[in-house]
Amino acid sequence: MDTMIIKLLTDLGFTKEQAKMYRSLLELGEATVQEIAKKAGVKRSSAYYILEQLKKEGAVYETKAKKRTYYIAEKPDEVLEKFQKKVDKFSKNIELFRAIENQNVKKPRIYLMDGPEGFKKVWKTIFDSGLKEFQITTDPQEFLTFVKKGYITNEIIKKKVQLGIRSRQLVASSEYAKEVVAKDARENRISKILPHIYKIPFTTIIFGGKVAYISNWRENMIFIIESDDFAKTQKSIFDALWEKL
Repeated sequence: MDTMIIKLLTDLGFTKEQAKMYRSLLELGEATVQEIAKKAGVKRSSAYYILEQLKKEGAVYETKAKKRTYYIAEKPDEVLEKFQKKVDKFSKNIELFRAIENQNVKKPRIYLMDGPEGFKKVWKTIFDSGLKEFQITTDPQEFLTFVKKGYITNEIIKKKVQLGIRSRQLVASSEYAKEVVAKDARENRISKILPHIYKIPFTTIIFGGKVAYISNWRENMIFIIESDDFAKTQKSIFDALWEKL
């Protein structure tokens, strides 16, 4: 239980020492610095500083009795509310940070992933981008080596439709591809099937200034290239193929 409590507190933003001090004080109810430090296994010399930090965060407050200073842990519900208010305030002012970010020249980046979690991360990145359209060149059968068909339908496609995202798709010819294309209208998609001689073991997804690549399971290589110029180039190639078909 102690390990879980410390982990929950550090996930919330406490340092490990702060978490240990708060957890110990919560159990003691009311205690001196010496008592808290002893129970938490923290050096007394560090305990004063840590308690001051916790006071500033509103997680601890002090009281005096008979010329001695005692500390009391704020109730967990109150601590959570204080942190939630900070998150809410940050969220309401997120545009201030985005304005600063947009003034900087973005350098190209490559994000490497793999396996089913990497596959899911690609789609989360697409959905979190706020974009309403993407272009994809794929053999949809290859997706089934990373996740089951039910995940594609119930998670990816469902989320895509909920967000009102549309897509254009160049798809490798197969019986499964025909099954996918048949659902274009209700899945916000327009597809064109490539001639059967063309194989697409690597999926390419172009969205905004990013291009995602998903290999088949055998190679298990997934990466996203973040570059406006590269994305524009890939979209131009996609559009050229689209018009030719």
